[in-house]
Amino acid sequence: IFHGAPFHRLGVEHALASCEPFHEADGRRDVVGYALDGDLDPEGLIASLAQGRAPEFSHHADGYPTFTDWPNTWNSLTHQAMYYRWLERAWLGGLRLFVQHATGNSVLCELVTGAGWQRVRYDCNDMVSVDRQIAEARNMERYIDAQAGGPGKGFFRIVESPAEARAVIAEGKLAVLLGIEISNVFDCFVTPREGFPTCTPELLREKLDRYHGLGVRAVFPVHKYDNGFSAGDGHRGIIEIGNLINSGHWSNFTLDCPGVPITFDKGDVQFGGANQPREDYLSPPPNDTSRFVNNPIATLLPFAGTLQEPPLRGAYCQNAGLTALGETLLEELMDRGMIVEVDHLPQRSAERAYALLGERAYPPAATHGNNKGGLTYALGGISNGSLGRCADAADPQAMVRGLLGRVGLIAAQGGYPAEGFGFDLNGLAHGPRPRFGDDARCGQPQENPVQYPFTSVAGDVTFTEPRLGEKDVDFNTQGMLHIGLLPELIEDARRGGATDADLEPLFRSAEGYLRMWELAERRGRGE
Repeated sequence: IFHGAPFHRLGVEHALASCEPFHEADGRRDVVGYALDGDLDPEGLIASLAQGRAPEFSHHADGYPTFTDWPNTWNSLTHQAMYYRWLERAWLGGLRLFVQHATGNSVLCELVTGAGWQRVRYDCNDMVSVDRQIAEARNMERYIDAQAGGPGKGFFRIVESPAEARAVIAEGKLAVLLGIEISNVFDCFVTPREGFPTCTPELLREKLDRYHGLGVRAVFPVHKYDNGFSAGDGHRGIIEIGNLINSGHWSNFTLDCPGVPITFDKGDVQFGGANQPREDYLSPPPNDTSRFVNNPIATLLPFAGTLQEPPLRGAYCQNAGLTALGETLLEELMDRGMIVEVDHLPQRSAERAYALLGERAYPPAATHGNNKGGLTYALGGISNGSLGRCADAADPQAMVRGLLGRVGLIAAQGGYPAEGFGFDLNGLAHGPRPRFGDDARCGQPQENPVQYPFTSVAGDVTFTEPRLGEKDVDFNTQGMLHIGLLPELIEDARRGGATDADLEPLFRSAEGYLRMWELAERRGRGE
């Protein structure tokens, strides 16, 4: 699914090599990228799946040193955007705390490998992927240390407590927190699978203890698809098909909704024919999709007619919420003082989760930006904001208006005035576009582009024009191609009229996160 590595022992030539062996020279083998990077109708999706190729040119495959079309966080979601040297440049610009979630999508993995589009690298199971990503994060820490001269000398430091994070940040380094963000977390499936034990509270506690021991401190109870803890996040479009494959269940959307402000679980249902709500969330599935991993296309073909039926229009939401085991998971996370990630919960699950959190005055982490109208802040939790991408000569605060509004909401709830970024890079989410040029989306002419050299907000680092191998990078017309252009994103807001005082909540965000984490640990101890 995803090409490129954040580091490689043999260097950048191997970490960021051409994707041609996987995506082909014209990128057409990157069917997942084709589906995610543009508008896709159901007929086009089915045709692409049947052929194993996008219907037209997708992208140039070359990576290092020419980088014609990737990295690009807003237009090439299946390519690496977090190479360690790029992350280092973001750190030089002031980044001090970084949450590294082990993530993946087993259905997409089974699709591209089962159809023969890509080879199986190790396994499509979500938790196998999690284990490997945790191990690779540790390997990356050691690699960066080696580049810096030995153990402990690198800028990238994995931490397991707020106290460790504070010590790392006090040294001027980057504190890295490990988390999990996948659908079938702890192999607790909504539909039992051969070879996997049924999840029980006892087994769940064992797995939580194991991953806590590996350094994991943040957990999403659910991601895109239904699992044994909760209905999936309700994301529409291709995720509706993915959920059918993952569980064997039809979509489970209803118009009878609690009205909880939510990120994904709302609005029209793309594949209307596949929506057949069920009363019992844990009932046996009506469809057998277990052969998908061996023959994805043959497994999907019987559903082709159903998937071509028209969308359902209206304010739909998931018809299920947290299961009893899901409530146990939340209680166990809180008992351990771990960070409860809430932004992939559907409406009913979110409603119940916030009730459980509220009973213990426990702070949630809403790191995809949904603060539930301020309820997250009232519990001592954190969320994330962003910077606007269009300046307005008549409004110097145009690019920070949203950020300042959220900080005002925090203040109204008596919280600490801080709000960080949550880009979700390498997570199939779009990054910031350019402010100038053909790819900009501003309704009025823009002025004052980023110019070089410029200094960081702290004044301790001077940035010159960035390059990608042999490629000149122009943030103004190309946008945030990778995480290393975070300093440009902030400088662009300053050029657009934002003052350093306006941006101060961003530079307090590591402190805000650590205060949330410390509160979670105190609540876990019963304080």
